[in-house]
Amino acid sequence: MKNILYIVVIAFIALTACKNQPTPEEVALKAQIETYDTLKTEAMEVHDEIMPKMGELMELRGDLTANESESMSKEIYTAAEDLKASHDAMMSWMKDYSEKFPYESTTPETKEAMDKKLPLLVQEVKEIKDLKEQTLKAIEMAQELLSK
Repeated sequence: MKNILYIVVIAFIALTACKNQPTPEEVALKAQIETYDTLKTEAMEVHDEIMPKMGELMELRGDLTANESESMSKEIYTAAEDLKASHDAMMSWMKDYSEKFPYESTTPETKEAMDKKLPLLVQEVKEIKDLKEQTLKAIEMAQELLSK
């Protein structure tokens, strides 16, 4: 009886010690999921940072074009167009992003789904970062011109 108890204890220890180790594919998918979640958060943080500036863009554009005339300098015209382009690009980005990553969508859980979605998300993050730079530059230029 003592031998059976030892065998059961040894078998139990052996079974619990041999926990299923994740496969390299599972480890890679987990890393992709973490990257995906981080990128989604980053995209929304950048969006949330520049979205409040959309009103400022249009206000500055209005200030620049308030005395619009044929004699309006090319510099002012270009700055006003840059402000409008930044605003339009933000609206376009939000539409595109929400089509690719609807609010109710979840993180892909398979390699196949992740292989489709992750490159799209990487591109969206790049685009929103570029848009942030474009927006801040347009605002800075407009403010500079208005302060003259």
